[in-house]
Amino acid sequence: MLKPKQAQTIADQLRPYQRQLRQRYASVVPVSQVLLEIQAQPKSDRLAEMRNSVLRWMANRVGKPLPKDAWDGKSFETDELGAQRAAAAMLDEPQYWAARFDDADKSVPRRTWVTEVGIARRPDERYLFGARLVCTTRGDNPRFERSLPGFVRQIIEQEETLLDGVRITNQPWIVRDEQAVDQLVALLEKPARRANVIVLSLPESSEDENETIISASGLHRQTLGVAHVAVITGPAAFHLSDRVGRRLSVFQQAVRTYRPGFNLHVDEPFSHPLALPHRIMERADGPSGYCSFLVDSVLSDTARGNLEEEVPSYAKIRRHVAHLRLKSARNSNATERELLQMYEEENVRLASEIEGDKETYERLLKDAEGERDRAQAKVFRLRQRIEALQAARNEQGEIPEIPTTLDDFEEWVSQNVSEAVELHPRALQGVKKSQYFNPKLLYEALLLLRDHYVPMRRHGGKELQSSYSEACKKLGLEETPTISSSRSGEQGDEYFVDHAGKRILLDRHLKRGTSKEPRRCFRLYFFWDDDAEQVVVGWLPSHLRTRLT
Repeated sequence: MLKPKQAQTIADQLRPYQRQLRQRYASVVPVSQVLLEIQAQPKSDRLAEMRNSVLRWMANRVGKPLPKDAWDGKSFETDELGAQRAAAAMLDEPQYWAARFDDADKSVPRRTWVTEVGIARRPDERYLFGARLVCTTRGDNPRFERSLPGFVRQIIEQEETLLDGVRITNQPWIVRDEQAVDQLVALLEKPARRANVIVLSLPESSEDENETIISASGLHRQTLGVAHVAVITGPAAFHLSDRVGRRLSVFQQAVRTYRPGFNLHVDEPFSHPLALPHRIMERADGPSGYCSFLVDSVLSDTARGNLEEEVPSYAKIRRHVAHLRLKSARNSNATERELLQMYEEENVRLASEIEGDKETYERLLKDAEGERDRAQAKVFRLRQRIEALQAARNEQGEIPEIPTTLDDFEEWVSQNVSEAVELHPRALQGVKKSQYFNPKLLYEALLLLRDHYVPMRRHGGKELQSSYSEACKKLGLEETPTISSSRSGEQGDEYFVDHAGKRILLDRHLKRGTSKEPRRCFRLYFFWDDDAEQVVVGWLPSHLRTRLT
């Protein structure tokens, strides 16, 4: 065990400053989007049924009872004190209902979840149902798990629902025979397909749908309405290989994501990411972590799309409703005074909406600029303080003890390098699994980054570059790029980490040894965080896989 420190060291003094350096700015982040077709039914008002599902969801969150107009299918807006903003607009011809709800986060101050919904009746008697979720935050924006509004699942369970023209239910699709494989391939090749198709395979001879490497039902539940989740049996996987070839197939408990635009004749295998079962099991967070990664990837893909053409926003429908109301009044021979009053009311409402949106975005911008300026000034002061403490430590010759085991690795990192080097949780998991024969090198490599690489990146200059190169040579280490961004997608999330709300490539690594055998091969993967001016270590000490490995 590490010995308790009797007096506060300079490293102890540095630690609180390191925490203060992490600042977040105002942000607007699209979270997820869904677009579904709903089959019309004789003697059934599908639009009203779907509208009421959304309204019930809203009613549980608004804070005040929704007005009667809401349940009657009319336009409404909540403006009572103590209620969260909820609004809807209804068009009779063409039949269209749009709504918006702003839900304040219960645990993160100044974070709001904005949900917009649109339901349209098409000429072919089908309905289009669309929803988008956006996260707006002013200030600190902790990482969140992407999700879909709860009413999406309710509607799918209640209505006959199509995604990419294919009926979806609350259970994954089980592909058992050659006929089902033909249907699967037809879906993969469908030119207009919007959604990912995620296929989970079973062991070679298995037909037990519970033997997938990750939970098919869990994945399906979290992506219901935005992805097709299929489980292919062992025998059926042979038929799929016959149809698309082994390089684009999936079998023996692997998981493959077939992205839209699938083309059997030109696509490379990495265009449709494949996760092998042993790679999933080797992850620090295991199968459940890979499932979470898939969910995040799928929902992130939906958020990049633009549903405005198919499902117009609430604001657009609200303006159109106002225009129709005035037009109707003119055609019904309303008096000049009545028309003038309607124009004035609508101008006031429109001006209020415009001013509200303007204030919102100006406030976001002002908050972001203010926080940025304050953060930059604070970072400058803190950086000066940190560097003064570091200089004092170097003058005093405060050299940390290098342990011979990895038992207290995380505590050692916190005490000795955290002001300049941040270890991602994934890196700590890698250390726990370390088989490397020389634990001391892990500590020495982190000190190398703290004492030589970080000063070189912060200040530059040939002298610091030379000092860093000499320090690398003494440890027998070499720093080189890891993998190009164009090839990183071939490895799934292998070379990426989530940091400060972003997905970032581990583009550099320190290495020693050419053997891929974990006991003899040392690799430390990292990137430079420009905002915090520090190194972020994403993995060590083993080798991450490449196309060659």
